[in-house]
Amino acid sequence: MSYKSEVGQRLRTLRKAGQLTLADLASRSGVSVSTISKIENGALSPTLDVILKLCDGLSVQIGDLVSGTDNRATKEMTAPNSRLAPAYKGEGALISTENYDYFYLCPDVKNKFIVPILAKLKARDLKSFGELFRHGGEEFLYVLEGSVEVHTEHYEPLILHKGDSVYLDSQMAHGYVSTGEGQAEVLCICTEPQVQSV
Repeated sequence: MSYKSEVGQRLRTLRKAGQLTLADLASRSGVSVSTISKIENGALSPTLDVILKLCDGLSVQIGDLVSGTDNRATKEMTAPNSRLAPAYKGEGALISTENYDYFYLCPDVKNKFIVPILAKLKARDLKSFGELFRHGGEEFLYVLEGSVEVHTEHYEPLILHKGDSVYLDSQMAHGYVSTGEGQAEVLCICTEPQVQSV
């Protein structure tokens, strides 16, 4: 089974566990019914902003959707301060979209405050990238390989090279495209948006 199909099955399971119709979840998340249906049926890989909107609409954390373990019973607990979760090379959860290959690191860690992601950038210009994304929280991006052009709704494009970084408010529309000769690879650390109780 592809990871895309696994995410779709988890989404359907979480939606039904919350006794939500497709229309209910669309209303709560701001993601269209057709997009939710395509994700549930394994026909579409959700982008990070869509995943976060769906998590907000379901009142779950990103790990519940990405790794598939429901932690609602422990959601009210604060995260312990003595956890250790190694992420060895090649381990994690891959979600491939038109613009990025997202590799979620340590997806099984629950009640975490940050979401670490390795990403390979596919788009080479803003036209092929399409509409900029926005989601809750903040994020830090560090360029591991190649060059990256950072686009936001409020600032001029910013060019980053290997070793450069940027910190931004994820609620501001943004997107990253690969520039230069090789494919860019980045480490992105997003804060987990606060889940609102229903």
